[in-house]
Amino acid sequence: MTPAQVETMRELLRASRVLSLALIVEEAPVNGLLPFAVTPDFRALVVHASRLARHTKGLHDGAPFDALLHEPVVGEIDALQVKRVTLRGVVRVPDHGTPAYEALRAVYLMKFPEAEPITALGDFAFYVLLIEGGRLVTGFGAAANVTQETLETLQAT
Repeated sequence: MTPAQVETMRELLRASRVLSLALIVEEAPVNGLLPFAVTPDFRALVVHASRLARHTKGLHDGAPFDALLHEPVVGEIDALQVKRVTLRGVVRVPDHGTPAYEALRAVYLMKFPEAEPITALGDFAFYVLLIEGGRLVTGFGAAANVTQETLETLQAT
C-alpha cells in the first residue's frame, strides 16, 4: 500500500460517520447502516446498535461481518473514482458495564457526543468489529489489500 493509500484509509476511517454493515441473520444476508468509530489502534470498529433492529441479530460473538465505507458522493463525481474500503472480520460482544465496554463507549462518544443519552437506553449495546482484512479502492484500477500490516502502519504514522 502506498503512503497516499494509507492516508486515504486513515481519513476514511476517521472522517466517515456511517458504514454499511453486512451480516448473516437466519442464514440470509442482511445489511444495516450504522454510525461507527474506529479504535485508536485502527484494529477495530465500534458500533452502537439497537437490539430491536433486524441486523443486530447478526451481531453475536464470533459472527463474520463485511463493512463498507466511502467518501461522500455528491454532484457529478465519477462513480468509478469514489474512494472506498471494504473491511471484513469478526464481531465481539463486550460485557455491559465492564471496563472494556466503558472504553468502547468513550471511543464512540468522542466521535458522537450527541449520542450520549442513547447509550443509556436498555435496548442498545456496543459491538466491536475486529478487522481481519479488506480492500481499499482509491480510484478506477487503483486498489490495495488491507492486511494486519496495513493496520500497524495506520497506528505508526
